Amino acid sequence: MRIPILLALTFFSSLLFSQDLMALEDNLNQRLIELRAAKTEDEMLRINDSFTRDMESFLQKEGAFNYRFTKLKTIADLKSDDGLVRIVHWNLEFPDFSYAYAGFVARWDPDEEKMLLTEMKDVNSPYTPIPEQVIDAKNWYGALYYKMITVEFNGENEYVLLGWDGGTTSSNFKIIDVLTFRGNNVRFGSPLFVNKSKTLKRVVFEYSDRSNMSLRMDEIRKRIVFDHLSPENPSLNGIRSFYVPDFSYDAYVWNEDRFELYEDVIAINDEKDEKSSEIYVLNPNTGKPEKQKFSLKWISPDDANHPGSGHHVPRTPETEKAEIKDDFTEQGIPKKKWWDRRNPDNLSVTTGKYKRNRRRPPQP
Repeated sequence: MRIPILLALTFFSSLLFSQDLMALEDNLNQRLIELRAAKTEDEMLRINDSFTRDMESFLQKEGAFNYRFTKLKTIADLKSDDGLVRIVHWNLEFPDFSYAYAGFVARWDPDEEKMLLTEMKDVNSPYTPIPEQVIDAKNWYGALYYKMITVEFNGENEYVLLGWDGGTTSSNFKIIDVLTFRGNNVRFGSPLFVNKSKTLKRVVFEYSDRSNMSLRMDEIRKRIVFDHLSPENPSLNGIRSFYVPDFSYDAYVWNEDRFELYEDVIAINDEKDEKSSEIYVLNPNTGKPEKQKFSLKWISPDDANHPGSGHHVPRTPETEKAEIKDDFTEQGIPKKKWWDRRNPDNLSVTTGKYKRNRRRPPQP
């Protein structure tokens, strides 16, 4: 009967910890509501300091590492797929539309069965690019991370982070950074990104506040796909606050132990993405707009059974590989295509300038 008694004690102990953490989350939520309602910068900073200390105390409680917040709706909470790292962080938007960030990195040590908690302090701004340096948590590139990707480098797990920063009133930023650990120290930056002739420890993109930039992980093809950015007008070359997506895509593709830059890649939606959206359409009978729901389920362009495919020649990452293979002659020399127009040594990010050299297709 000893084993059932131990199991019962463990269950009730976990239940008590959970109830205690739920009560503490209520207190955190009240403080967070105060923070979001603050009107001045001084008030925001004062409340945020108190909220940060309360969050630190919460995360140090037993059972907090695996506790899932249900009420803190305006914080970002990411956990790695290996279950060993958690990032809890949030942003402050000041009255002048500038941003600051705060938060913690929690790392679980399965050998010691304890958690290491490190506070991240927002010091570096994305518009001060340091693509080739490793920084610590006291000199953090403040951002809101929305994706954490576990990779193995030199026999250790590292965590690639995709993030966003509101930046300035004219620019936004997207960031690819890497979270690593050296002993008990949290580090940001790792030489994982090969940009042709350069190896970068992080990649920072600056683009116009009037546009949106896509930066996402394609899990199936092991690549980070993003919009290629170009100036709205050639005369604005180099002024990043006027850079916008140009409807082409680039990617950092995982190759053994690095992400290598590939330009002009084919980007497609995730086959598993079955989200829905709502739009307003005009009812021809009543003349009034009506809300209609439609599915965003991915449809393969090479599906011959899909209505409307007609004589369209599909291009997907898979068909592109076959196309490239067919382009090799008997001597193994690839045929040059007119759309292979980019200089691979340049990229439209804050880590380097990129000058587009467009060439038109040969006229018949």
